[in-house]
Amino acid sequence: MSSAPGPYPAPDQPASGPWPGPPPRPRRTSVTGPVWLTAVGVVLLLGALVAFVATIGGFVGAVRSDVLTNDGRPGAAVLASADAPGATEVVLTAGERYAVYLVVPHDAVRDDERPELAEDVLLMAPSGAVVEADGSPGVSMQTGAGGRVAATVGAFTAPESGRYTVAVPPADASDAWVAIAADKPFGPFFGSVVGTVLGVFVVIGLSAAGFGMTLGGAIWWVLRVRARRAAA
Repeated sequence: MSSAPGPYPAPDQPASGPWPGPPPRPRRTSVTGPVWLTAVGVVLLLGALVAFVATIGGFVGAVRSDVLTNDGRPGAAVLASADAPGATEVVLTAGERYAVYLVVPHDAVRDDERPELAEDVLLMAPSGAVVEADGSPGVSMQTGAGGRVAATVGAFTAPESGRYTVAVPPADASDAWVAIAADKPFGPFFGSVVGTVLGVFVVIGLSAAGFGMTLGGAIWWVLRVRARRAAA
């Protein structure tokens, strides 16, 4: 025999057991990652700008001689100047290295030429000893400003401190004059050139990384914002 069927709930009686709750809300899309990526990219771009300014400043400082002003007169680095031919006096320090610059009108020499003196510049030390400026400068410089060209034509080391008398020979161009300035050591100059080259690579690297991260972060940011709006 089959067992008697159990009792059934009335049609209007709800079934026993808990009702299902409301569906879970979608997870909010975060933009923290894109914000950080974009911010780091911007910081790298700012670093590239700082490196660019520092690189340009280092290069300009390495090649600048300050022998000529913008209007072609003796610059801040000139200790003494005299016409060629001519004479002047200058106070020098013992053991220091000095360079002799010959300044001529720009149209007196061609682009592939350097101005020259007929002889070396001579200096008489306070003790009466004669010093000949026949050495090579640490850095062979040639610069132009104010319609004039200045080029190194010799160098010397002062044997003693005091006032020197400078005798300047004729030049191979008219309206020429000679300037005496501190010599540029080769070591720091070479270091500045190497630093400039390395600075260029640093600027390129920071710019590429910063641009890529900024662009990628911005695109990622836009996609996250769109996803957040779609899920709202």
